[in-house]
This record gives sequence, structure tokens and C-alpha cells, in this order.
Amino acid sequence: MIIPMLCIALLLFISLKVVNNSQLGISQNNLQQSNISENIKNNWSYFIILLGPLFARSIIFYGFNTFLVLYWIKELNQSQTSGSFALGLLFIVGALGTLLGGKLGDSLGYSKVIKYDFILLPIFIFIFVVAKNMLLFYILLIPIGILIFISYSPIVILAQQYLKKSMGLASGVSLGLSVSVGGIVTPLLGKIGDLYNLSAVLVTLGVLALITILPAFLLKDTVN
Repeated sequence: MIIPMLCIALLLFISLKVVNNSQLGISQNNLQQSNISENIKNNWSYFIILLGPLFARSIIFYGFNTFLVLYWIKELNQSQTSGSFALGLLFIVGALGTLLGGKLGDSLGYSKVIKYDFILLPIFIFIFVVAKNMLLFYILLIPIGILIFISYSPIVILAQQYLKKSMGLASGVSLGLSVSVGGIVTPLLGKIGDLYNLSAVLVTLGVLALITILPAFLLKDTVN
């Protein structure tokens, strides 16, 4: 893994070297004057609302990441190899979902992408839980994987827009919590699986996505 990372670092270094410094944007003085004239303010109320979809997406991602292979083995009576393939499929389409989320956010609006995401995601999760056909399980992983990842870019961008005076903080919170929250809650999902079964874990994730529709519909692309 070190070799490709070094190659990427070298390409980035070369690319940055050839960039004309005069094209890197306005000067610091002009930036400060622009900030003062525009009277930029942080909108903490919308940022707090955004934490709902942020937390939910993180928990759902970690839930599937942790329990999908076990679900494949214990509930569907499939091999570990088959379960690993299913998890790989989820991540592959998830990568496409990340790119699609950014593209759709630019064209449709970032809040709309988040709204539609949390409308569709619980539907596909619930269908996945009650499905009986193995081919259908694999097919359903495609929209589920896309929908889990499609809101990632819009959430980060909206966080930066809501905290325009603290974009570093916004980026740190939106990127950091997207990792940590899901990891913290995963043991609780495991407890649900121990008390009931792994289907109950997926139902819990679907209910969480369903609840998140409310804060998702309160979001706006442009706020004062």
C-alpha cells in the first residue's frame, strides 16, 4: 500500500509545483475585507439539524459494515466467502454512490439529495430484511450501498456552508463524527443482535433511517 500512496503523493507534489501562485485566489487582506463586508455568520441551528443525518448515515454504514457478513452466514446460511463478496459489492457501489452524491448535489441541491436519500434508504432496508431470494439480496445491496454513501458529500458541503466562519471546524466535525459515532453505537447494535437476531439489527437501522427523514426535510441549501 505504501507504493501507490507514494506515487499519488508525487503526482500531487508535481501538480502543485506547476500551479501559478497568481491563480491561487485572492490575497489574505482581500479575504479579510470580503469576510467583513459580507458579514459572514455561522448558522448553528441548521448545523445541529444536520447532525441528525450525519449521525444516522454513520451508524447505518457501520451497522452494515460490521454485521452484513454475519447476517449472510447466520441468517441466510451462506458461506463466509459469499458474505465477504456481498460486503465487497456494498463498498464498490458505495464508491459510485459517493461520486453520484456530489454530482447530484451540484445539480439538484445538496439538501434534496439528503432528503431523497433518507426517503428511499429505509424502504430498501426493510425489503432486504423480508426478502427470501438470494439473487434479490444481491440486487438490493446495490441501491442500499449507493444510498448509504450518496449523502456523504452533501452532508460535508452543507456543514461547511452552515459554519462559513468556521469551515475547518465544520469539516473536522462532519468528517470526524462520520467515523466515530458509528463506531461508538455499533456495540449497542451488537447487543440488539445478541438479544434478538441480526435481522433485528437491520430493522433498527431501517427505523433509524426512517426517523431521520424529519431532520432531513428541515435542511436548506442556502441560509442567512
